[in-house]
Amino acid sequence: MSDQEVVEQHRAIWMARPELRAVYHEWFAQLMHCVEGRQPIVEIGAGPGFFKEYFPQLISTDVIPTPYVDVICDATSLPFQSGSVGALVMVDVLHHLPKPIEFLTEAGRILEPGGRLAMIEPWITVPSYLLYRYFHHEDCSLAVDVRRPFGELGKRAFDGNAAIPFKLLQQGTPEASSLRLLQAVPFLGLPYLATLGFKSARPMPHPVIGMARVCERFLSPLRRWVSTRILIVWEHAKV
Repeated sequence: MSDQEVVEQHRAIWMARPELRAVYHEWFAQLMHCVEGRQPIVEIGAGPGFFKEYFPQLISTDVIPTPYVDVICDATSLPFQSGSVGALVMVDVLHHLPKPIEFLTEAGRILEPGGRLAMIEPWITVPSYLLYRYFHHEDCSLAVDVRRPFGELGKRAFDGNAAIPFKLLQQGTPEASSLRLLQAVPFLGLPYLATLGFKSARPMPHPVIGMARVCERFLSPLRRWVSTRILIVWEHAKV
């Protein structure tokens, strides 16, 4: 499928899956809490426009031209003046970017002092590595070079490597960026896993999601070893 067809497929699944929307809405609320009080808020990688549905004041951006995006642009060349943006938010985008280090530098450029970049991404532990490596349609290679994770050849927008956030945090925030890491909080992500994401067009039974939420709370003390997701927040260093 083309990138536009993938977007439309995701929207159709989204409309049919209230339990999937509920999980994403929790993530959106978490990100909005992390950037509270900062304006304007720009979303990177808006795709089907789910975040903007939840928070219409967002300025949504994406490299894919669709009716759900306010600004079409590359994440490494954002059309905003330096120091003019209060916050950037993104869900499952960093591990798709062909130049993630350049993106962090660009994010630091457009954020005002004290502005924040908040995201939710895949995270690598032993269980999640097996999950992403063998049961997920995207790549997961710990040998990835985060400077050019997809090489010099062109890539489709939805190509990804789930190991990119893990490798990037291992190496630390690039020196060229004015960002400093504020928090990195792994979490299990069991409710999302229970929905099967966008692999299924049929809603999952409510008790299945409820049980996943119970297990998330019960197993939370083990998140260092079994997490599949991470909340990452960077802040523009104040002069």
